[in-house]
Amino acid sequence: MSFKNKLFSKFPSRYISYKIKDKDKASEITKGYKAIRKNNLFDDEFYLKKYPKVASSGMDPLLHYIFFGFNEGKKPNDTFDGVFYKNHYSDVDINPLVHYALYGINQNRQIKVENKDLSEFYGENRENILFVLHEKIGTVGGTGFLNMDIIDNLPDDYNAFILTSDGEDVELWNVHENLEKIANYNISFNTNFSVIDNDDNFISQDSFENIFSNDDLAIVYDEILSKLGIRLVHINHLINHSFDLINILTKKSIPFIVNLHDFYYICPSIHLVDDDCQYCNFNCQNCKGIAHKSDITNEIILERWHKECKGLLEKSSINVAPTQSVVDVYQEIYPDLDNFNVVEHGVKIDKSSYKAQLTSKPIKILVPGHVSPHKGSLIIKQLKEFDKDKNLELHFMGTTIPNLNSYGVNHGKYERKDFNRIVTDINPSFALILSTCPETYSYTLTESWMAGIPVIASDLGALKQRISSTGAGWLVDYTNINEIYNLIININQNDYENKLSSISKIEFKDLNAMCDEYISLYNKLTD
Repeated sequence: MSFKNKLFSKFPSRYISYKIKDKDKASEITKGYKAIRKNNLFDDEFYLKKYPKVASSGMDPLLHYIFFGFNEGKKPNDTFDGVFYKNHYSDVDINPLVHYALYGINQNRQIKVENKDLSEFYGENRENILFVLHEKIGTVGGTGFLNMDIIDNLPDDYNAFILTSDGEDVELWNVHENLEKIANYNISFNTNFSVIDNDDNFISQDSFENIFSNDDLAIVYDEILSKLGIRLVHINHLINHSFDLINILTKKSIPFIVNLHDFYYICPSIHLVDDDCQYCNFNCQNCKGIAHKSDITNEIILERWHKECKGLLEKSSINVAPTQSVVDVYQEIYPDLDNFNVVEHGVKIDKSSYKAQLTSKPIKILVPGHVSPHKGSLIIKQLKEFDKDKNLELHFMGTTIPNLNSYGVNHGKYERKDFNRIVTDINPSFALILSTCPETYSYTLTESWMAGIPVIASDLGALKQRISSTGAGWLVDYTNINEIYNLIININQNDYENKLSSISKIEFKDLNAMCDEYISLYNKLTD
C-alpha cells in the first residue's frame, strides 16, 4: 500500500473522496461507512486476525474491506456473506456491507444463505451438470472466467450448478436465470500448496494423509450428486477439494471432465517453480518448495501424489488442455495416458484499431495482467534497474507483487472490455510477458495481440508454442536480463513490421466456437 493511501485511510471521508471521484457516490459510501460503525456491523478484530497482511499495512480495516477486501473474497465478520447478498438482491450496486448498513438492515434483508433440501433444485427432464472450482464466486480469475463463459452458452436443456471451495467454505450455486447461492458448508480444507508469496505453505508428515481425503467433504459430495441428479461433472480445478469426489463419481458411474489449467496434477506446488520462483524443470531432488522446512521428503510426497493424480486422470473421460504444450508436459510425467484433448480458450473477439509503432527514448512497454514473482515481477524489476539510461518506460496494467509503482506507471486493474481503450491511451510499442514457469495458455498474450501489440515473452510453455507458431513476437531466456534488454533496444523497424504483419494474420478462437466444443463433449458423455 502506498504512503498516500496509508495517510488518507486515517481520515475515512477524505480517503473515500480520494478513491471515488463521483461526489454523490462518495457521499453514499461515507454515510455507509458511518452506518457500519454505528451498528457494529464490521468486526475489526476478526478481520485483522484472519487477514494479517491487512494489519501489517496499517490501513483502516473497514476501508480495506470496502475498497479491496470484498473483491478479494474477504469477510467483514463471521456472519455476513457479501457475495450471497450481492447476488441475491439485484439492486445492490455498491459494496454489499455498505448497502446493508444503509438500506438492507431496515428492510430485514437476508445476510447469508439458508441451506434447504437440495432436492428442491433438481432439474427434472434436464441434464444436471456440476462445475467444480477452487475460486470463490466473485473473485474468479482465468479458470472461473472459462467456467462462466461455458455456462452462459449452455443450451436450455442443461441445468448448471457450481461447487466452490476456497479452503475455508464450500459453496454451492445454481445458475438458471441468474446466479443464486443455494448452500454453504463450513468445511476448512486447504490443499493450495503454492509456494508463491507464502513461505509457510508446505506439506508436513502430519498433514500429508489429510490432503487426499476428508469425511465431511465426502458427505457433501455424495449429497449434492444424489439429490441434484448430477449427470456430468466438469472439474475446472480440484484445489481445496478432496479426492473423495473422484471415488464417489466412479462408484456412481458419473462421467467427469478435467481441465488442465496448470500443473497441479503433476505437483501440488501448482506452478512448477522452486523457492526462488524459477522454473524447476523437474529438478525435484533439489526442490525447496512443497516440503521445505518439513519432516517429509519430496520423493515421498510426489510418489503418492503421482499415483493419486494418475488414477484421477485415467478415470476422467477427457482431460482438456488449452494448448498442446500442456499435454506434452503431462505426458512427460504420465506417458501411458492418452485421454487428452486440446480445446483452445475462446475469447470475445474485439480487435483494436490501434496502430502500434516502434518508439525510442523512451520505448513504451506494456506489462499486462496480475504480475507476481512467477509471472516475472522480479525479472521486470531487475530489467528496469539494468536500464541505467532510462530507455524503457514501463506501464503496468493490472496488479504487481511486489509493488512496482516506482519502476513505471501503474494504470490499475482493468475490465476485459477496457483493455483496448487503455492500450490506445498508453500507446506502447510492445507487451512484456516474462513468466518464470510454463504458462498453459496466457489470456494476456491474446489480449495484447488483439490490441495490435507484438509481445516479448519467456521461451517456455504456451508462450513459446504460441509465439513460435504465429511469429507475432520475440522469445527470450528470462534469466538473462542483458539479453532481454539488448533485444528490446535493438529491434529494427523491418523486424518490428514483420511482427505486426504476423499479428494481423492470427485467427483467434471465438468464444462461441470454444463453447460449442465443450457442449459437444457434454452431449456425448450424457447420451
